[in-house]
Amino acid sequence: MSNATYQSRLMEKLDGFVEQGTSEQHFSAEYLLSHISCAVAICENRGKIFPHDIRFQIVNSLQNALGSNELTEKKQAQVLSMWEHVAKS
Repeated sequence: MSNATYQSRLMEKLDGFVEQGTSEQHFSAEYLLSHISCAVAICENRGKIFPHDIRFQIVNSLQNALGSNELTEKKQAQVLSMWEHVAKS
């Protein structure tokens, strides 16, 4: 799977939550979309554009953000739950 295909698949799944989800799902999806966009840009700059590289960068970015208490515990749980759902399928 190419970088573009992987990124498109993730964003398509999250777009469904943005368009039809609850306000909590909308927040989590938008939050993840920003991390995905940044992760893809970082990977492209490093020349590491395979899906496993992007996934690693997304997880790393989320760990850093959530580790610095960027979100409340409830929002952290929502974001991580959505990431697990989107990443596994």
